[in-house]
Amino acid sequence: MEPIMHFIIPLLILLVVYPKVDKKLAVLLAFLALAPDLDFFIDFTHRYLFHSIFFPVILSSIILFFTKNMQVSLISFYYLMSHLVLDLTTGAIALFWPLYQRLIEVKISLDSWWHFEFDVITYPISRVREHMISRPSYYFTQEGIVVFLFLAAMLMIRYRKEISKFFKK
Repeated sequence: MEPIMHFIIPLLILLVVYPKVDKKLAVLLAFLALAPDLDFFIDFTHRYLFHSIFFPVILSSIILFFTKNMQVSLISFYYLMSHLVLDLTTGAIALFWPLYQRLIEVKISLDSWWHFEFDVITYPISRVREHMISRPSYYFTQEGIVVFLFLAAMLMIRYRKEISKFFKK
């Protein structure tokens, strides 16, 4: 899944489920949902180096240590875990790496006859290079770019007065 989706989906869910949350804090922390994808830039480590359940636990613990704010830490943990959950359903990740040396993928489907299927598939992590070559992971797709442009257009329409004031200065 691409960055714009990792940002928007958990942010919207948080705002719906917890409407009293500080909106600026929610948007600012939503960028943490992108952190696990930093392993994309390290050869053949995408979806296992920072896609382990231990990454959100460690990073949110570090955030708690520095901020001393449990709410900030829990929201951070939520955003980091949302990334893993979304990626679990769009491909394999090494959810329990380094303790469990296998990639895990969850397939969920519902057909036109209302047959619900839920499968958990595992692949050996030793095949991560082979897995990445056979199923390449793209950082941006056409759908993500369209969603981003649509969101940008909506924001520009909503804040057109503020934008025009900014450029008049």
